[in-house]
Amino acid sequence: IGISLGVAVLIIVMSVMNGFRTELANKILGFNAHIIVEPYTNPIDFSQFSNNEKLNGLSTDLILTNSGEGVLIGKNTTKGLVLRGYSIDNFQKLKFIKKGDFIGNSMKLIENGISIGRNLSQDYNLNVGDKISIMSTSGVQTIVGTFPKQESFLITSIFSSGLADFDRNIAFLNINSLENLFDKEPSERSLEIYLKNPLKIDSAKETIQSIFTNQYVYSWAD
Repeated sequence: IGISLGVAVLIIVMSVMNGFRTELANKILGFNAHIIVEPYTNPIDFSQFSNNEKLNGLSTDLILTNSGEGVLIGKNTTKGLVLRGYSIDNFQKLKFIKKGDFIGNSMKLIENGISIGRNLSQDYNLNVGDKISIMSTSGVQTIVGTFPKQESFLITSIFSSGLADFDRNIAFLNINSLENLFDKEPSERSLEIYLKNPLKIDSAKETIQSIFTNQYVYSWAD
């Protein structure tokens, strides 16, 4: 009886932990890039790598993006946010967008449009069609000193990633709007790589690092 109970407990614990690991990995991989390549000083020349056989053999999508951290200012609300910028076409390639758990129109990630998470919209009573302001870390020079740059955005859609932390703390902008808000250049854009087999991340990362020798490469596992 003691041996039976011990084996049963071991099997149950292993099953629960394996299920938890799989579910967590699927949620993370469904929302984040599998590998990100960031430039050091020289911009990533996408045309140079887009036809690379090794890269195309590993990946399903290659997406240029930019990001920044700002403060959402809404209805008597302030909230720090991580902001990710995509073009309209690249926004459609994201896995959680393809799943369709979405309110609004994903094609409307136009300039001065923003897509926020479901938990964020519920916490602060924000809906599609509402206007919010985003304050960036970039400053605007005036005759009385430097003030943080602030712009208004229209909520065009509400997404659900399946993880509350992502939905509360991440929002999406048109990449041109993001670069204007944070005074960033297109040369600073990172490359997001989505793999055919993201669970075999170690070998894929080594291969991609050998391709992008002058850039910083890190993966979802990192």
